[in-house]
Amino acid sequence: MRSDRSTDGYESLVLADGRRLAYTVTGPANGAAVIYCHGAIGTPVQATVDLARMTRLLGVRYIAPSRPGVGGSDPLPGRTILDFADDVRQLVDALSLERVSVAGVSAGGPYALAVAHGLGDRVDRVAVCSSLSPLCAPHRTPGMSRRIRLALAAVAVAPGLCECLGDAVLPIVAEHPWLVSQVIAAHAAASERARLGSPEERRAASRSFLDAACGGVGGMIDDYLTYSSAWGFDATEVGCEVHLWHGLCDPLVPVEHALQLAAALRRCRIFFDPDEGHHFFRTSLGRILGVLIGRQVDAGRGLETTIDGVRALIAQR
Repeated sequence: MRSDRSTDGYESLVLADGRRLAYTVTGPANGAAVIYCHGAIGTPVQATVDLARMTRLLGVRYIAPSRPGVGGSDPLPGRTILDFADDVRQLVDALSLERVSVAGVSAGGPYALAVAHGLGDRVDRVAVCSSLSPLCAPHRTPGMSRRIRLALAAVAVAPGLCECLGDAVLPIVAEHPWLVSQVIAAHAAASERARLGSPEERRAASRSFLDAACGGVGGMIDDYLTYSSAWGFDATEVGCEVHLWHGLCDPLVPVEHALQLAAALRRCRIFFDPDEGHHFFRTSLGRILGVLIGRQVDAGRGLETTIDGVRALIAQR
């Protein structure tokens, strides 16, 4: 294995099978190591809003690998969620990290749990925010709007056609990057819109998408097909403590996913907010990372509760 810095801004590791794993590192070199498993549209080369400041404040070394075919990472046809755990194990070894914590957001939640399962005792804690569960494929989720379900179902049924259409649209998005933030804002909770509407957040959103799609949208489509399939392990097999964060106003990953995960996980702390949506991680970054590494942080939202407490919150809506 060989690690180096690539010309496109990512650092990269050549894995045992010859593939390139691209990743970014933010924060102090001696900080508490957190592996970040990105959502559906990847991680930008440049740190997102507040990340650099927050990692310095908390003393976190924030390591964000891009999954196969996304960003600068080479594709791996036919891969599973568990395969990514081995990629991360090789990265952790290359960086000489004995122990890590893991954070996964949205589509990255299953991958974060897979890393915890695959690395075992080397993982201290996991935080999953707005995460999918094995409840069902995302496009079959109860409570999701029909418009979103149909779009995701099209990806599942006709991935090749969707890839062609997506690649044709990429030059338009590159020319008009504000389109990405418009789509994101359309699926944001009311409590999130002011923050997501800032110029910095709009730039971060478009940068994330365009970085992830630097080799075309095929990698993101393959990623969707991967996390829509069977996980290959049971959530009950995850031994470390898992922090589960979810907003009750999430239109993309409805709360049923969080409830199933909470019921399945052996050691689970549950943090819910009745007003937050799918961008809970971005609005509460400091607190989520702080709790993950065992530091008290007041900033951010999210009430620690129980499954019965979540059901009570749902009943009050």
